[in-house]
Amino acid sequence: MTHIVDDQHLGAILRGDDPPRPGEAVYTTGCWYVRLCHAVLSATERAGSLSAPFATLPDSLRRRATGALLELPPEIGLVSLRELGPLIGRLRRRHQLNVLGIEVLAAAVYLGADVYLCAPAPRLRAALDAEGRTHVVT
Repeated sequence: MTHIVDDQHLGAILRGDDPPRPGEAVYTTGCWYVRLCHAVLSATERAGSLSAPFATLPDSLRRRATGALLELPPEIGLVSLRELGPLIGRLRRRHQLNVLGIEVLAAAVYLGADVYLCAPAPRLRAALDAEGRTHVVT
């Protein structure tokens, strides 16, 4: 089974809190990866929802998790926009989503993947349903 995880889930995986199960292919999107990098690597005194779980780790674990963020482990897939661009263009005709949402939708269709979200996204959910893709909010 193939999963696409949002930035919150990706952070949990990189910190070792939610490792992928054997036999599962785990992907994220470029937008989600960039958001997580921005949050963690640009964190100021006040940590946000993406950076706080990294900031509160003991030093050795934080270095390891940040290293995994800087160079995604091989078990985390990331589909190139070279692959997704044409599909994004076609899907855009049917779905009015922002850049993040349309990339998620295209990646889910391209990979035949389920999408795992930490927060509800009604427009994305409707587009995933219309394209026959499953989504899970945890």
